[in-house]
Amino acid sequence: MNSSVLSLSHISFGPKKRPVLDDLSFSLKAGHFMGIIGPNGAGKSTILSVMTGLIQPSQGHVYLFGSCLTHFNRHKLLKKMGYLHQLHNAEPHMPLTVSDVVAMGLLDYSKPLWCWIKKSSKYQEAIEKALSYVDMLDFLNHDFRYLSGGQRQRIRLARALVRQPQLLLLDEPSAALDSHQQQKLYLLLRQLCDEQNMTIIMVEHDIAAITGHVDSVACLNRKIHHHAMKGEQIPEDVWHQMYGEHMHVLAHDTSCIGCHHD
Repeated sequence: MNSSVLSLSHISFGPKKRPVLDDLSFSLKAGHFMGIIGPNGAGKSTILSVMTGLIQPSQGHVYLFGSCLTHFNRHKLLKKMGYLHQLHNAEPHMPLTVSDVVAMGLLDYSKPLWCWIKKSSKYQEAIEKALSYVDMLDFLNHDFRYLSGGQRQRIRLARALVRQPQLLLLDEPSAALDSHQQQKLYLLLRQLCDEQNMTIIMVEHDIAAITGHVDSVACLNRKIHHHAMKGEQIPEDVWHQMYGEHMHVLAHDTSCIGCHHD
């Protein structure tokens, strides 16, 4: 497991009779881009919470960067991670600038003020770089409250990227983005994997949107019913296990992962 950025070993969560997650195991190495798909209530957000230690599994272990995740080493291991949680509809009320929001993702954000003054130029450079990734640098000093939903989502992504994580977890990052911005997002994530060797796990509903960008797709509905690699189609019976017998499946060309479903 030491060669893997992330490994899940027999992870379960919830009551034994009907667990939310049931015996999940997989490993990812540096630079791998994995999409997780599945119906509502499949456990997609829950598995990300388990990976970050926000939720303790009922059984099994999470290994991050070769170390078993525990209560005692969680803070140290999370320094190497970025996490974008699922977008909620609550409107922000605090008067924060875009720069303030992105700065919350920095490792030293909670330290005393003198640490910030001492290294302010370094921090400012990191904030501006993260904002440039998401095409929001021009909004550096804007009030976060008055941005559109899509703009705020891009700022949240910059906050997850500002510490230049080795592992990035994203829960429906394309929410509130238009189709053009969605494609730019997926291209950015692919670039981060290829050029910075970042490992990315992204929860998404639409496999057709991500299929040309990810290295693999995990089909989750309590269990991982299939883990498809690039160039591999997901068997039709797997779609039926996840979404029910009523759905129809249309196959993409061989360069895609999985299938498009109606």
